[in-house]
Amino acid sequence: MRTMRYFTLMIPVVFSLLSLGCSEQKMADPNEAVEISGVVTLDGKPLSDAEVTFVPADGDPLVGPALTITDNKGSYTMSVNAPRDYKITVDRMTNGGPNPALKEYQGAETSLKAGVSKENTSFDFDLTSAK
Repeated sequence: MRTMRYFTLMIPVVFSLLSLGCSEQKMADPNEAVEISGVVTLDGKPLSDAEVTFVPADGDPLVGPALTITDNKGSYTMSVNAPRDYKITVDRMTNGGPNPALKEYQGAETSLKAGVSKENTSFDFDLTSAK
């Protein structure tokens, strides 16, 4: 009986703490979205059908990543959720897996970065094949 009373008293406390934690998080404002574009080349040639992903450099899950696929000229256009610094990953699947020629530009260790703002919206990436 005593355990049940303790449990009943703790429920409001737990919900209050949870709501306090949630109230600090704020989704990206849709009015802050920025349309960006550019061209991706590999060894001087357009990289078609490549996945280009902009990931917030600070890891903010409420802004989240933006992904698109390049066209046959290596061009891409997409909208990111907020102006900020991004890490960019580029990959083009080969034989059902990541392309080894692009290993420097894949995953969290990518060397590509971009500072997106309302004024800075064009990002070309001239990539070089990994040796």
